[in-house]
Amino acid sequence: MSLLEVAGLGVGGAGTPLVEDVSFEIERGERVGLIGASGSGKSLTASALMGLLPEELDARGSARFDGAELIGASERSLSRRRGKDLAMVFQEPMSALNPAMRVGRQVAEAMLLHGTRDRRAARTASVELLDRVRLPEPERIARAYPHQLSGGQRQRVVLAIALANEPALLICDEPTTALDVTVQAQVLELILAGVRDRGTALLFITHDLAVVASVCERVLVLNEGRIVEAGPVRRVLTAPEHEYTRRLLAASEPEATR
Repeated sequence: MSLLEVAGLGVGGAGTPLVEDVSFEIERGERVGLIGASGSGKSLTASALMGLLPEELDARGSARFDGAELIGASERSLSRRRGKDLAMVFQEPMSALNPAMRVGRQVAEAMLLHGTRDRRAARTASVELLDRVRLPEPERIARAYPHQLSGGQRQRVVLAIALANEPALLICDEPTTALDVTVQAQVLELILAGVRDRGTALLFITHDLAVVASVCERVLVLNEGRIVEAGPVRRVLTAPEHEYTRRLLAASEPEATR
């Protein structure tokens, strides 16, 4: 049994389908990219899996995580899983951080919420996690508030929170889009190291084919809410079969094929 089995996933509202008949699987420890242009339904797919769709939208179909159905599950059931078994890193870290809470406490709270550490152990582990994501002076960073950090530092904090409970699946939704090229490369390296060290599966959502080539083993191509192509990264990026994939490649060359 695959870690994640998605079958016929659809997202829509007011009679308008936005994602239609999306099906794929992710094995334990596998790194899968989900690519497509803005508005193709990538973030909606991720939000449906996490149970985080806006109230005006609903999901249908099936998404079984470790054998348990996510679509239609109760908020209580999803809350037990979010941040523990499956975690997410969003595009804008400030939307995921509490501006009035010190960074170290936010990392610790992720562990306390799910009971994976007691309070003292969580405080110690929070500094260790900040160090693991290569934040300078992690003890000082732990005492800081989010607004006192740079964008790249905040994204590292969000990654530390996401990895705090060693989830089986990490979903990254355009996590480096707002960062400059140098910081982007550093964050990507940390994400890749984080999932490899823990054997964590990864669903990496992006419009950047070069990023997919550097991080993922397999790729799904989404266009207007439907998967139009899927396969190993090297094959899809060097010998695409669908016209939409070929257009994406043409628009991003030469970076995507380096």
